[in-house]
Amino acid sequence: MDNKRLMVKLNQIYSQNGGKIFYGLFLMMVLESLASVVIFSSFMNLLAGGVAGGSTNFLTFIFAFLMIFLWLCLQFGFAVMLLKMTRREYSNLGFLFLAFRRLNPAGKVISAFAFIFVIITFLSRFLAKTIFLKIRPDFTFSLPSLSSLQKAEPGPETEEMLSTLPSDFLFFLLIFIGILFLLSLFVLLRYTFVFHLHFDNPYWSLPNLFRQSRRMMRGNSLRLILFALKAGGKQLPIALGILILVNLIPEEKNSGLSLLVFFLDMAYFINLCTALTRIYLTVPLLYEEKLKIENS
Repeated sequence: MDNKRLMVKLNQIYSQNGGKIFYGLFLMMVLESLASVVIFSSFMNLLAGGVAGGSTNFLTFIFAFLMIFLWLCLQFGFAVMLLKMTRREYSNLGFLFLAFRRLNPAGKVISAFAFIFVIITFLSRFLAKTIFLKIRPDFTFSLPSLSSLQKAEPGPETEEMLSTLPSDFLFFLLIFIGILFLLSLFVLLRYTFVFHLHFDNPYWSLPNLFRQSRRMMRGNSLRLILFALKAGGKQLPIALGILILVNLIPEEKNSGLSLLVFFLDMAYFINLCTALTRIYLTVPLLYEEKLKIENS
């Protein structure tokens, strides 16, 4: 089956379940954000209480793993919900929490994915830091303490440091996100079907799940990317256009501009979520096609 036929099927599924998928995606994003805030706040409180220098990297790894593990638990449930919709089976928002009800054996698969993603994140940070320091060799990644800034005498050096700090970190963040995206695409795309394979074969071993997903994705990575971009429809470029426009609007305390930014933010969110709901559907559709080909 080519992408045109898959697109017809995607549109049919979306017309029947679009609202449920949208609310499921929104709920998942809210829960992921809440989990991130709670874990990050706990991590910062722990650091503020005083931690030995050698323990910082270890604690960073543990808290990052925990946060990503919780994200992936919700992603697993969402993937199963979409798979059941693709198969025209009963599904509801309760499937979002499926991984928490089946931590054994689902927890092993999610833990393996979380570990891989944490490693990719730390590697991306290392590469981004290396590239950034080549461009800005005089930059330091250790933020000055509040007390040191209060005691510092006003002068051109202090003012220059404070004025360039946000732009420097934004530049570093852009490098980091770009590297993280490329590495994730290269490493994780071939394991796109692991959650679906685990749901269908809950007692397969981890090596077998990853091996089978890699085999099924062989020669289909570019096809999935193109299918996902096409599935995003006009909502995807609209969302990107609104995002650029919002960032071009000057930050002024103007009631008219503030109202405009509010409505643009709402339009951005709706278009982005609509595009994402359709993009998410491409994975179970391609998975089902590969299964039919192998079983025929």
